[in-house]
Parts: sequence; structure tokens; C-alpha cells
Amino acid sequence: MNMEQTFAVIPVLSALEIRLYSTLALLHDVGKRAIPQEILNKPGSLTKEEFEVMKTHTTQGCDLLERVPERKDCGAFPAICDVCRHHHERWDGSGYPDRLAGDSITPWVQVVGLADAFDALVHPRVYKHAFTQRQAEDMIVTGACGVFDPLLLACFAKHIREISQIVYSSIG
Repeated sequence: MNMEQTFAVIPVLSALEIRLYSTLALLHDVGKRAIPQEILNKPGSLTKEEFEVMKTHTTQGCDLLERVPERKDCGAFPAICDVCRHHHERWDGSGYPDRLAGDSITPWVQVVGLADAFDALVHPRVYKHAFTQRQAEDMIVTGACGVFDPLLLACFAKHIREISQIVYSSIG
């Protein structure tokens, strides 16, 4: 399938889905509240042990949200937990914590995971500099950040200019 054919099969999200995905994205890293500050704020690379602790932010987020009494009244709660737990899963099964692959990763998790990867690349972190939009795009498309759904990547590539305008207008 060539790129033109791929664009032809990309589903269009409704306004409601876009609002839901945007809301879910706000809570994807809530589990980082349970990660020690010395790991979160460490300049440079994490050790293997530190990275294993960092990876627990996915499950810690679900654990934290489970303690919110009002969650029972929230119809989106399962999707919120899904995003918290699975936003580092990758299309080829190489992600964490559950090594989900392909269509077993829900669409909202796939979208938030890709957005999270792009955001992490184009913004500076205590452990790395910011990459340019072009570098970040290349890293995502070539799989340097893990493998994403080919249809989602096609949509990302098709709309990278609009995505970048939104991201870079929020940077300052």
C-alpha cells in the first residue's frame, strides 16, 4: 500500500472523539506523582534499575486513580486508566507494561502515545535537549521511538505542519 492509498483509509475522528482523546491525554502521566523526584529530575541517563522504576508510572497512575471515590460516576474512567497504563505500548509489542501489540492497543491509547512521544522529543527535558520538529518527525516515522500503527503514522505525516504549529505556539 502506497502513502496515497494509506491516506484514503485513515478514519476521521468526530469532534466528540477529539475532545475525549484530548481529555485522556491530560491524565496520561499522573502516575509520575509516585516516582521519586531524584529519578524524575535526574540529568543524564537513568540506570537500568532507575528506568524500571520510571516505567512503573504507567501502573502507578491506574493505582492512584483507583483510589478516587468519584471514579464510579465517570463513564470515561476505563479509558482514562487504559491511557495511563498503556501509553507506552507500541504497535509491534515492544512497549510496556503489558507488551500489547497491534489492534489490542485502543485507538485513544495509540493517539495519546504518539502525541506523548512527539511532545517529549520537541520539548527540553532535564536529561536531554529539545529536538527540532523535523528530527522528531524522522525519529517517530523511522521507529526510533518505537513502532506506531502505520495508519496513525500516515495521519501524523500528513498533518505534521498543523501539529507543529499547535505545539510550537504553546512553547512560546
